[in-house]
Amino acid sequence: MTIRSSLVVAGGFAASAAMGWIFHWLGLPLAWIFGSMLGAAIYANSVPGIGRTQLVRRGGQLLIGSSVASVLDVATIYDVARLLPVMMGAALAANLVAVAISLPLARFAGVDRLSALLAALPAGMAEMSSLAADLNARADFVMVAHSLRVVLVVVTVPLLIGLDVDAVTAVAPPVGGSNVALAVCFVLGVGAALLASRLDLLNPWIIMPMSVGVALVLAGYALAPMPRPLLILAQIAIGFSLGMRLRREDLYRLPRATLAGLGASLTLVVAMMILAAFALPVFAELSFPTLALGVAPGGLGEMIATAKALGLASATVASFQFVRSFMTNLLAPLIIVRLMRRDGSRK
Repeated sequence: MTIRSSLVVAGGFAASAAMGWIFHWLGLPLAWIFGSMLGAAIYANSVPGIGRTQLVRRGGQLLIGSSVASVLDVATIYDVARLLPVMMGAALAANLVAVAISLPLARFAGVDRLSALLAALPAGMAEMSSLAADLNARADFVMVAHSLRVVLVVVTVPLLIGLDVDAVTAVAPPVGGSNVALAVCFVLGVGAALLASRLDLLNPWIIMPMSVGVALVLAGYALAPMPRPLLILAQIAIGFSLGMRLRREDLYRLPRATLAGLGASLTLVVAMMILAAFALPVFAELSFPTLALGVAPGGLGEMIATAKALGLASATVASFQFVRSFMTNLLAPLIIVRLMRRDGSRK
């Protein structure tokens, strides 16, 4: 990255943070995420030549992952582990809904079924876009659809669970804890994430700090809560990376696909919210806001950041999100092979 492109990215981050502060000053809910997203979107569509912003996103994800680790204790880890069957069931349900909506999505968007399926599956944008490119599907459509879905989830799900933070039961972090242990968690998490990224492991920038934190807690080291300024910085980074995806030219280039993608995303969101409201409480004694963020088909970093901002059980939300993303990446090849065989037999 050149000095000029670095300055352009820095200017975008500053504009994003400024808008986040304005939202915070106005007393708006989820101010640092929503405001930063809006500021970044305005900047991205006003300033040409914006370079790569992955470093900002990765930095925010590392902080988010470490902040989840900082609220862990042994009891919480075991409680989350007991929920694994529920998480797997929710992940399977999300994939079934995605397969069901892929056919109408393909017809309305005017794309092939494979591209529509990759756009609908509830996994990360990077993984599905790369898979689309490998399979000669519409990677541009897949990227736009996933970006819009994450933004839609970040905006709508907090509305569905209620934006009055006072009405949400906040989860108190463990009392005490060591700042040194938190720093060690972050540093080791960075090293582990760098190694895992070279091995193409899933969501390393969030998962590795969390994994290091789990190991430290199980070894008897209590982590201090993440300082609030660093949490705000992480939320700004997440909002910034979201806003940078909202490029006007992408939406103008695929107007029909954009509308179809929004409709499909909304269908998936509503289906998962119904699951969180009526089915999952039978199997998991969790509040609806926690379940809603856990099963919402958004990005791992975005949903954890939202959970942290609302004071919800971020470790539980992170686990739901990771299990769904992991299972989707495992199931995607099987679903694609089945789909291609069936479509081939029809032809």
